[in-house]
Amino acid sequence: MSAATIAPAAPPVRRVAPPSKPYRPSSIGERVFDLRSGRWAAFMGWQHGRAFLRPMGGGVEWDTEARWITNSEL
Repeated sequence: MSAATIAPAAPPVRRVAPPSKPYRPSSIGERVFDLRSGRWAAFMGWQHGRAFLRPMGGGVEWDTEARWITNSEL
């Protein structure tokens, strides 16, 4: 068993500027785009100012700062 199967690697971080008007999702399951990872995701909720996202096809949840979320790919 390799380390990758135990703890999958974090998504790569893209070097982009945050949007001038971050999008604030309000409903669970809403489709959003995480600019830092460059991935579409389903919004799962807020905790301590961070958004928790899950891949659209299912998988491991990740969190990001609210300023990196938008509702369209830039």
